[in-house]
Amino acid sequence: MKKKSKSISSPDDLNKHLQYTSPLTWIILSFCTCALIGFFVWSCVYKIKEKISGEATVQNGEVVLVINDSQKDKLAVGQKVYISEQEGEIVSFNNEQPIVSNFTLADGNYSYTIVIREFRPIDFLINRQQ
Repeated sequence: MKKKSKSISSPDDLNKHLQYTSPLTWIILSFCTCALIGFFVWSCVYKIKEKISGEATVQNGEVVLVINDSQKDKLAVGQKVYISEQEGEIVSFNNEQPIVSNFTLADGNYSYTIVIREFRPIDFLINRQQ
């Protein structure tokens, strides 16, 4: 059997139709709104880091990074270098070999990480509109 739809015959009937919005609909709508706001805040605050890693050798206080030939063209002066929880940076190059500063490490072999670039996810949207 089909239900008969009631027609609106007076202004007071408008209020009756608004009562059909269930609380579940409002909960779902508020959840989606919070998720969108959260995603927007995350994309503005969080930084994605593009990194390369490898092995470093320290001898007499001099740090030598072992770098693949394919990665050398990605390096630039001023990039952050992390070795054994210490932070330094690339200060110059000598025969395509980066020279790093600010490390006080004992002689030995370490693993390193170089941050090539950092960006926020919102940058994709901003750069696309320009």
